[in-house]
Amino acid sequence: MKTELESKSLLAKYGIATTTPTLARTAEEAVAAVKSAGRPCALKIVSPDIVHKVAAGGVKLSVTVEDAASAFTAIMEACRASSPGAKLDGVLIEEMVEPGLEVFIGARVDPQYGTVLLLGPGGSNVEQGQKPVAMLAPVSPSQADRMIARAFPDAFEQIGPKARETLKQYVLAIGGEQGLMMRERIGELDVNPIIVSAKSAIAVDAVAGDLPEGLDARRMSESDLAAALDARRARLGNMAALFDPASIAFIGASTQKEKLGYRVIRNMLDFGFKGQIYPIHPSADEICGLKVYKSVSDIPGPVERAYVAVGNKSVPDVLRACREKGVAVAQVLTAGFSEYSSDSGDLEQRMIDEVRAGDMRMVGPNCMGTFSASARIALAAPRYCPKTPGGISFFSQSGTFAGDVTRRAEVMGVPVGRVLSCGNCADLDLLDYLLYAEQDPATEIVAFYVESLAEPGLFFRAAQRMKKPVVILRGGTTDQGLTAASSHTAALATDKALWQAGLDQAGVLQVDNVDQLMDALLVLAAHGSVKGNRLGIFGSGGGVSVTSSDAAARAGMVIPQLDPDTAQGLTRFGVPGTSVSNPIDIPVWGLRENGRYILEEIINLLKVDNNIDSIIVYVEMGSIMDFAEDDADGLRQLYEICESISRARRDGPPITLSLRSSGDKLQDDFVREQRVKLLPQGIAVFSSTSRAVWAQSMLKTASRTEIE
Repeated sequence: MKTELESKSLLAKYGIATTTPTLARTAEEAVAAVKSAGRPCALKIVSPDIVHKVAAGGVKLSVTVEDAASAFTAIMEACRASSPGAKLDGVLIEEMVEPGLEVFIGARVDPQYGTVLLLGPGGSNVEQGQKPVAMLAPVSPSQADRMIARAFPDAFEQIGPKARETLKQYVLAIGGEQGLMMRERIGELDVNPIIVSAKSAIAVDAVAGDLPEGLDARRMSESDLAAALDARRARLGNMAALFDPASIAFIGASTQKEKLGYRVIRNMLDFGFKGQIYPIHPSADEICGLKVYKSVSDIPGPVERAYVAVGNKSVPDVLRACREKGVAVAQVLTAGFSEYSSDSGDLEQRMIDEVRAGDMRMVGPNCMGTFSASARIALAAPRYCPKTPGGISFFSQSGTFAGDVTRRAEVMGVPVGRVLSCGNCADLDLLDYLLYAEQDPATEIVAFYVESLAEPGLFFRAAQRMKKPVVILRGGTTDQGLTAASSHTAALATDKALWQAGLDQAGVLQVDNVDQLMDALLVLAAHGSVKGNRLGIFGSGGGVSVTSSDAAARAGMVIPQLDPDTAQGLTRFGVPGTSVSNPIDIPVWGLRENGRYILEEIINLLKVDNNIDSIIVYVEMGSIMDFAEDDADGLRQLYEICESISRARRDGPPITLSLRSSGDKLQDDFVREQRVKLLPQGIAVFSSTSRAVWAQSMLKTASRTEIE
């Protein structure tokens, strides 16, 4: 660690005002320094070995000339007692700064996240655990503004815009593209506190630590980031074979119908795979009617893709044969590597070495397969696989979730076109798949199931630069231990805090379960983006409108007043028992005119309202069925209602439809049918208003309406 004098000198180099301290090595020098200042002073120990000065007994405040000698002696004795091995250079004497807003700025080069920046309340508030705002550096001017707004939402209303601008410049001086964390060999920095007032912003205390060896590229300057991402992209030259191979070899094919090595081949054939399939088996002549080969090297033609399902000890040799054959992508289904035991580490390394000896890339190990609607590669049984290529690609470290999303997409009509079970990610990892999806013209939305990210900082910085929405279902959380933290920055820059910072900064949408994942993908596929969080809600049922408003408030959405023109246009629907203010509640019988439903007329009024960003329409299906002559009559009316909604104009705020089912099969089947039918028209269909509201709030995050 650098001393406070050295650290403040570094801050001054980047335009950050600091106090002007004097170093006293004796009690007499301390008295002279306080006398020279002409006012009460702060005394602080100077030691490269003591970071937490207060905890060591190394700080005295408001010290006068009369108290200077005893304060000096007390500091030295306390630090010798609390830190016996520490080198004590002396005591720093500096005049007390007038009170103001106390601010903490911290930064560090994290091995996983790169350079990170923290901003929050300073002074004793740091010890009390008030959470700072975290961002991945380098930060832009607008991101610095956002950090200040989040960390101090009200403070600068009294202090003034000049002080706020000064703090912004300090944030950029530390964590901006030209800031000291990008240009100096500094691994960790604490500036606490900076005293901010209307007249000045002065760093009272600071400590900087040197950059550890090997972390230079982890600073993540723009050039570092570009070099790292270019190196990753250079590995992806043959990735067309990932989802659209012309040929697949299955090494470990089986003659037994209950085995994976039989079922995968059978499923591909039944699904209509468009290329050649080559089963590999040591003794069989044919499997599923296909000619069998004893090894991949015996196949007469080229092989672009390989499934590997042999014993784990045989995998390295099989991968060597695949590489020599010219296979572009091998997918190792076999388990029993690092996920199984630490004893398998050498075996996994041998496997990786075989892959990286050439240009072949590997998916897995420990995975289940691939789904591709375009190439007709089945992951689940063909009857559960979507038949139409869609713009959603899903990469999952869980084979179970890969199959689950494939099946749900078929049932729900969500346009998932590609699913990859990627397992341990020993070669290709989630960052590679993100970069692949970025370049893939068939991918419009990319989603992940994540259990671990090898380089989360690089992943989130890459995601921030993507134009395509990114959704994550995360399967586990960790937190760095705090007991060994060497500074406030180290203690506060936990994995949980930095992960959330990466999500927020990149505009990545994180969901908690598969239901939320499918809802998010549905609304993204339907709407793509949304401008803001202002909802127009329209339906029949006062209680539903109230609970919908509650759900909106919990999700950070608002129900605004309507424009006067909209309100005027709605007056003609204002029959007894209605509410024509937002949320709009009109009985079903009030939505018919001249023998036809006219829901589109109300929707079209909301479509041109300047206060509305998106529209939720809800239909109480149970009420319709209650007043119908029979089920057939009820379904007829529901079809007419949905047709009325679909006639609404296409421009303007997007429509989300909640068909509130009572849970019986008839109504649930109708919901599924309408979801598939209306999605191509840009209407997302949900079975409850709460899910519809939640989906709209997630759409706002994934639309990156607050992201540069």
